[in-house]
Amino acid sequence: MNLDVSFVRSYIVPTSSSGHHHPHHVSLSNSNGNYQKLLQRRQDLCNSARKRPEITATFEQTITFIEQLKRNQHKSVTDINRLPIQIPPENNNDKKTLTPQELTYQLNLKLEYLIRTRVIERHRVITRTNILPRTPSKSRTTPRENYNRTTLSDISQSSQKLVVSLSTTTTNTTILQDDLADKESFEENDEVFEELIEEENINFLQQQQTLDKDPFEVEDEEYEAELEEESVRSSESDVEADSAFPLDPALLLSDKTRRVGNTEVKPGLIPSLFINVPPTIRFCTENQRIEPLPLPLRKMMKWKMSTITPNVVKNTITRSGFRLINSDEGNDWLGTWSRHMKPICFKAIREYQKVNHFPGSFQIGRKDRLWRNLSHMQAVHSRREFDFVPQTFVLPADLLLFKRVFEEITDTKESKWIIKPPASARGQGIRVISKMEHVPKKRPVIVQKYIANPYLINGHKFDLRLYVYVTSHDPLRIYLFDDGLARFASRKYSPATKSLSDRFMHLTNYSINRYNSEYRTNNDSGACTGHKWSLKALWTYLKKRDVDVTDVMEKIKDLIIKTIISADAYINVLTKANVRRKFSVHELFGFDVILDEQCKPYIVEVNISPSLHSNSPLDISIKGAMISDLLNLSGFMIPDRRDTLYEGSARRKPKLPKSLIFDRRALPQALSTDEKLKHQYFAQRYHDEHARRNILDVLTPDDIRILIETEDEYARRGSFERIFPTNQTRKYLKYFETPRYYNLLVHEWITKYNRMEERGIAHLNTFCKKGIHVQHPAIDPTHMWTQYQKLQGHLSHRENDNTNTNGS
Repeated sequence: MNLDVSFVRSYIVPTSSSGHHHPHHVSLSNSNGNYQKLLQRRQDLCNSARKRPEITATFEQTITFIEQLKRNQHKSVTDINRLPIQIPPENNNDKKTLTPQELTYQLNLKLEYLIRTRVIERHRVITRTNILPRTPSKSRTTPRENYNRTTLSDISQSSQKLVVSLSTTTTNTTILQDDLADKESFEENDEVFEELIEEENINFLQQQQTLDKDPFEVEDEEYEAELEEESVRSSESDVEADSAFPLDPALLLSDKTRRVGNTEVKPGLIPSLFINVPPTIRFCTENQRIEPLPLPLRKMMKWKMSTITPNVVKNTITRSGFRLINSDEGNDWLGTWSRHMKPICFKAIREYQKVNHFPGSFQIGRKDRLWRNLSHMQAVHSRREFDFVPQTFVLPADLLLFKRVFEEITDTKESKWIIKPPASARGQGIRVISKMEHVPKKRPVIVQKYIANPYLINGHKFDLRLYVYVTSHDPLRIYLFDDGLARFASRKYSPATKSLSDRFMHLTNYSINRYNSEYRTNNDSGACTGHKWSLKALWTYLKKRDVDVTDVMEKIKDLIIKTIISADAYINVLTKANVRRKFSVHELFGFDVILDEQCKPYIVEVNISPSLHSNSPLDISIKGAMISDLLNLSGFMIPDRRDTLYEGSARRKPKLPKSLIFDRRALPQALSTDEKLKHQYFAQRYHDEHARRNILDVLTPDDIRILIETEDEYARRGSFERIFPTNQTRKYLKYFETPRYYNLLVHEWITKYNRMEERGIAHLNTFCKKGIHVQHPAIDPTHMWTQYQKLQGHLSHRENDNTNTNGS
C-alpha cells in the first residue's frame, strides 16, 4: 500500500510567509489568484485519480498499517524519505479496487499519519470531506464498476462551488473507533452503510449554506469553530472519547487475582465490604502488578509532586497508574507526599484530596514539644505510667533546674547527658557530654539523660526504627507496621568517658555511620549481619537468646499509644479548625526506640517525616512493602469529575459511575441536631460503664459512617497491625484530655464484635442496603436517638405507673 508522498502533498494548501489568513492581511488579487490555483489543483487531482492504481490495498494491509501507526504515533518523523518504511507495502498478488468509501478512509488515514508525524501541518490540509466524501449520495444507484468514475466526476463538478478551507475539523482528522471495529462493515452491514450515507447527506447540506460567503471569511469561521469544538470536547466529552474503555462497575470491582508467570496481577480497585460504599485505589509492591483502570478513571488519578517525595513513593503510585504533576499543573490532584505545612494551609485542601500530615503533628515531632507534652502527662497522671522517656530538660528555660540535678547526680556517680537541637534530624548537632561547661547557655537545646547501659549485640549499641501510621485522630486509629529497621553503631560500645566524642560509637544514625570505614551493609532482610537489620531478623535473634519479645512489643505499643495521645487534644483542635474533612489528613511517624540492658524500651524521638530513601535491597523490601500497605490503608478514591473543577466553573464534565467515585455522603460529615444530642449525652457519661453499653442501641447515620470507615480500613491493613483501638485498649481512654464520643463508640463496637467481625459487618450492611448511611439528617425514626430516648422515657414512665398501681 505504497503512498506517493507527492500525491498526498497535493492536498496541502500553500500559506503565505506571514502566516495571516484574514482578508485584511491578504490582497484581493492574490486571494483570487490563489483561489483559482487551488480549484485548478483540485480539478487536476480528480481527473488523474483513476490513473493511480497504486492507491489500492486489502483490508488486511490497512489493519496492519493501523497497528503500526499505534506503535509509532509517539515518534516524530520529519524525513519524507522515511515515510514508505512506515507504510505497509503493497501486495501485488492480492489487489482489489477500493470503493469510494474505502478509498476515502484510506486517504484520511494516511493524511492523519502524516499530520501526527509532523510531516505536514494540520492547518494546511484542505477539508477532506469536500474532496472525497466518506460515503456516496444515498439517492444515486450506480453499478459498482462505475462507482469511482461517477463519484470523482461529481467531485469535479462540485469543486468549482465548494470553498477551500485551510483548517480541518476534528471529526475529519480523527481515526474513529467505529471505522476500526469491523473491517467488512461497508460491504456486509447494510444498516451501518445506510447510517453513514445519511450522515454524509447532512454534512453536504450544511456545507451548501456557506457557498455564497467569502472564502477567507469561511476559513476564519471554521478555524474559530474548530478551536471552540476542541475546547468543549476536551472539557466536556472525555467519556465519549474514551468509550472504548468499559466502565462496568461489576467488572472493575472484582477482587480476583490472576497470575502472569511468577507475577501477581491484581485489580486496580479495592471494593468496600459494604453495599453503596465506593471502592478505593489499589497499590502494590514491585513484585506485583496492577490491572490498568479504564482511561476515564486514570485521567482523574493525579499525584502532586514535591521536592521531598521519596522514590519509593513515586514508584508505588506510578505502578497504580497515577500521573505525576507539578504544583503549577492544576489543583485537581488526589494526593501528595510533602513537607509539613502551616495549619492555615490545610484550608485549601479539597474534600477528596489527601496530604501526609496532620496540622499540629509537630507537637510530637519536635523534641522540645514532645518532652513538654509527655511531662504534662506525667504531672497529670503519674511518672510511673510514663516512665519510658528519660529525664529531659529544655534549655535555656530549664537551665537552673538542670544545674541542680546535674550537681546532685555528679556528687554520687559519673553523669552522662546527650544534647540535641530541638528540631534537627539525621543526627545533626547531637553529642554526648559529661561536664557542665559543655552545655550551651543561650542556644535552644534539649538535654536528656544518656542511657549508659544499652542492650548490646556483638558489642554494638543499636536502636529501633518503627513505622507508625495514624489514619485519624477522631476517632483515634493507630497502626504499627510489622517490620522495621534495627540500626547499629558502627564501632563497639565503650562506657569510658574519653570515648564520648566518638559519634560512630554512641550514635546509631545511618547518615552518620555510613562515613565510617568499618560500616558494613546488609542486603538480606532475613540475615543478622552488617550494621542494619530488619526488625523481624532482630526479633528472631532475641528469641534465640530467651528474650521475651512479646513483652517487649507490648511495652513498645504502650509507649507509642501514650505518646500520640499526649498531643491528641492539640492536633484535634487544629484539624477541626483548618481541615474541611477528616478524610483528607493522615500521617506516617518514625518512632526511634532504644532498649536498655533489661530490654526496657525508651523513646528517643519521633520523626514526622521519616527517611524513606532506599539505599539497599533491605531498605527497598521493607519500605516498599510498608508504603504500599500504607497507601492501601489510606483509602484514596476516584473523585467525581465535577468536584475537580472550581466552584462556579461554567464547564461541567460528565459524571462517572456513582458506584466507582468519591461519595462525600458515605464519609463522616457535619452532625445533625439529633446526632449532636447523642454525642453530648455520652460525653457527659464518659466514665459510666452502664451508660457506655447503651451507645450501640441506636446507630445514627453518622455512627454507621464511622463504623463503616473503621471496618473497611481494618480490612485493607495489609502488614499493619491496629494497636488502637482494640478490645484491650479501653484503659487508655482516661489519658485523653477531652472525652471523645467516637473513641467510645468504636471501642464498644470492637468489644461487642470481638472475634465475630463478620456478624458486625453483616449488621452494618443491612443499614447500607437501605441507604441509612447516606442520610443527613436521619429520615428513618429507628435511627434517631432522640426518638429512642422519648420511647424509653415513655416506657419507663408506664412501668413506674404499673408499679404504683400494683403496690396500691
